[in-house]
Amino acid sequence: MKLLARILLLSGFTLFWGNCQTMEIRKAMVQFDQAFLPVLLYAHEGDSYQAKRAVFFLEFKWHQLKDQYQNMLPEEGETFDRIDGWLGDAYYAIDANNPGLAANQLEHVKYEMMEIRHRYGVAYYLDGLYAFQSDIGLLHEAANDEMLCLMEWGEFEHLLRQTQAKWEALCEQAFDAELYEFDAKKQQQLKEEQRVMREALSQFAEAASYANRLDLAQASSSLQPAFFGVLKLFGSFETSQTYFALQ
Repeated sequence: MKLLARILLLSGFTLFWGNCQTMEIRKAMVQFDQAFLPVLLYAHEGDSYQAKRAVFFLEFKWHQLKDQYQNMLPEEGETFDRIDGWLGDAYYAIDANNPGLAANQLEHVKYEMMEIRHRYGVAYYLDGLYAFQSDIGLLHEAANDEMLCLMEWGEFEHLLRQTQAKWEALCEQAFDAELYEFDAKKQQQLKEEQRVMREALSQFAEAASYANRLDLAQASSSLQPAFFGVLKLFGSFETSQTYFALQ
């Protein structure tokens, strides 16, 4: 009975979401990510100073999102509590000048938000980018591991081809520029950063074709910075700084 009740509840929310709230929740999550991405990227880059400045805007947007939807989604109470916990741990790590640990906590926040959207069928362009980040992370890890993360060379090559194909699909995927607040100039910037990411993958693939461990490891170092160039366009860095100045 509990399982049936849960299925009916989720089905009801999915219908409700599709008919009444799809654009609202997407917009709320876009606004959250605009505040979240500066903190995440500063943490990944090891910039505790800027991360400390950006957490104020993130905390404001998180509570705004939580207050709006936690009563509407009582089934997600534990999820919201986990996000609260991960964010609190990330803030503590940032304050302690440990951006690496903070980045790890913030990745958990990102995963929890992705899971919420998945459960309720909320299509979200950034989720494709977030999933791609995991793919290039695995490529980087394998390229710097003498054991290729226990993969056979053929498996590694297959993963690389898959990752390149995923990037091309992401570049061709329909993109709601209005929702993400991309004007014509920013859309052009996105195309340029996508090209940079494509080039980084091509250089990595070229290094892989020679199967030279040192060249492969060196080429892998450009993957994450190139990807972050794309991701940064979805963050509101100026607003984060302005919000900090008002505190």
